Amino acid sequence: MGKTKTFRIINNRLQFRCASCGAKRSFSIPPHLRGKNIRCHKCGEITRCSFNRRGTLRELQSGKAILITDHGKEVDIFLTDMSTKGIGFELSLKAARARVIQVGDQVRLHCSWNQHLLSGSRFVVQNINGQRVGVKKMEGSVLYG
Repeated sequence: MGKTKTFRIINNRLQFRCASCGAKRSFSIPPHLRGKNIRCHKCGEITRCSFNRRGTLRELQSGKAILITDHGKEVDIFLTDMSTKGIGFELSLKAARARVIQVGDQVRLHCSWNQHLLSGSRFVVQNINGQRVGVKKMEGSVLYG
């Protein structure tokens, strides 16, 4: 089984396309499901699928950045995805266990390898699931520099 492939879910439906043979098939996906292994009905190839249910597409983004809390504490993070409305990233296990941020906290992000990527942006923490964090752009803040 290869890498995980992200599929868009619209109205709880997935249009699956096999990476090996190109066969297409539509599946009904329950609202709570975030990922699943799907076996192609034609060639039998198994694909690990991740589901994107958002209205706006997320752009995969990877790299290290720094999260700065309102109290001035700096925490290393690893960016995973971006959209025009927000950013997803992962905290280190140590930072997640220490609960350095909570849902509703206001934070800033700094990216040393691309100064314009996150400059001038402030975010509100929307959700925390283990090490995975989602932040939403605050009103009046510019996301792509």
